[in-house]
Amino acid sequence: MDLHYPTSSLYADYLRALAGTVLLGAWLALAGSNPIAATILGLLLLLFVSYGVRTMLRQISTIRLLPDAIEMVGPFGRRIAWNDIKRVDLRYYSTRRDRSGARRSKGWMQMKVCNGGGCMQVDSDLEQFNDLAAKVAAAAFRNNAEMSETTVENFTTMGITVTFPEEARE
Repeated sequence: MDLHYPTSSLYADYLRALAGTVLLGAWLALAGSNPIAATILGLLLLLFVSYGVRTMLRQISTIRLLPDAIEMVGPFGRRIAWNDIKRVDLRYYSTRRDRSGARRSKGWMQMKVCNGGGCMQVDSDLEQFNDLAAKVAAAAFRNNAEMSETTVENFTTMGITVTFPEEARE
């Protein structure tokens, strides 16, 4: 199964990167002979340009769910076998709270899957993110991978529960 980031979910990121690049580029041109302002604006401009490049890399990358591995196909591809998953980190980033301040109402999730050689990171804008998270959770529990209490709680909040076959319990 191949998963992609829908272009529609990336429009806002592209718009932010473009707006920041144009705005800071104009300010940088006006800063001219002031080296301190030029340095600060140049670094901020670099930040927005790198954000745009990151967004483009997300758009052209594909996440493949293979029988034996999860694979990111793209410029910085990576492959992690299901049975090599050593650590999983699933975090929720809130953009807003409800009026009581107690519950999360908007935000996104970011999942990092690691083996001994590196990590792969995806976020909840990825199509079928919940299906991917369920497969990663099952593999992580099977491998006894390192997971924080927050990660386990976030899987539970997503409705992901892992049940093992009878023969795996013995």
